[in-house]
Amino acid sequence: MALQDTSSDGTADNSATVRSWIGALSSALSIQAVGFWVAVSLPVPIMLLLAGGVSTRSEFAAVSGLLTANLLALYLGRGYSVDDS
Repeated sequence: MALQDTSSDGTADNSATVRSWIGALSSALSIQAVGFWVAVSLPVPIMLLLAGGVSTRSEFAAVSGLLTANLLALYLGRGYSVDDS
């Protein structure tokens, strides 16, 4: 059972709950932003590796890993947008 802070009049203080929701929301937004920018930048090393040729097993693993990371970053950053308010 979680303990709740109470104010002087005996009512529950929900400010800690609000702060935790705000923290979770900002974490989700930062993960979305990082995912978006990683998805934007990963095609550069992928193209460089492909342009050099994939002739060894380790080069193939590197390209496969980068493509997988790019797909994951695309998924994580799919809802990211910057509001120009």
